[in-house]
Amino acid sequence: MRTARITVLAALALALAACGGGGAATKAQHADVEDTLLGIDQEGVTTRQSRVESEIRDCMKAQGFDYVPVDPAAQRAAITGSGRLSDEDFIKQFGYGISTFWGRGGPQADPNARIRASLPPADRRAYDRALWGENRGATFSQAVDSGDFTKLGGCTRKATTAVFGGTRALTDLQTKLDQLDERILEDQRMVKAVEHWTQCMAGRGYRYEDPDDIDGELLDRMEKIVGPVPGQFATGPAPGEKPRPYNHAALAKLQRDEVALARADYACERKNITPVESVVRPQYEARFRRDNQALIRQIKPVR
Repeated sequence: MRTARITVLAALALALAACGGGGAATKAQHADVEDTLLGIDQEGVTTRQSRVESEIRDCMKAQGFDYVPVDPAAQRAAITGSGRLSDEDFIKQFGYGISTFWGRGGPQADPNARIRASLPPADRRAYDRALWGENRGATFSQAVDSGDFTKLGGCTRKATTAVFGGTRALTDLQTKLDQLDERILEDQRMVKAVEHWTQCMAGRGYRYEDPDDIDGELLDRMEKIVGPVPGQFATGPAPGEKPRPYNHAALAKLQRDEVALARADYACERKNITPVESVVRPQYEARFRRDNQALIRQIKPVR
């Protein structure tokens, strides 16, 4: 369920996770949860993110390629017009970030796209292998979003391993966190809270039984307009893929619908789910920390 889902490194996502969005009221809250579980405060998050980018740069340089470490604040500012937005302000402008960032990317948001595009085909293929290994376009931000770090390759994998101590531990931890979410959602207090959320949404003209259904529906509508979408906060196709022509009016309508839906979801979550989750979740997390100390210790501390 989107409402309660934790991703291991949501706060480290290179595309706007620190701004909010993507889970209405809960994205920033879940970043805080992970700070607690993994011993990563916001300063540590920023440090790790910067180190991953620096490690990628050094690895690519060793193989003869230029790579510009992405500054998350500059990237956010290039896309949203602001280096930092509150959850509420983000939602008012961008909804969940599923359809609303399309077309906003560019050299300022991703300076490496221009470097890659300037290379002749053979060098571009070599660049792709150096950066991503066998899975072209398997970026660090996508791994963060999915919780699956096993597809990372090339310098991206090497950098992630150097900073975090291994991609397998991150994926294993995500699996455990998914199981934690399932247990929390089965708690009768949360079951009742979601029922109240459903009633609240219906009163605003939206009929959903599960908050997770929202993301899936919006993504389906988005892909019918523009083609495959690499993930939330996507500004365009996956790296190496050419943009498809699309109906701009249809996309604009979807973006308006997304923002309106996200505003309703945000209000209903704050009223019906957030107060209950703030009581239920810490009880399960305390047990999670006790039961998974060895796994959590595999994540390198910030030094």
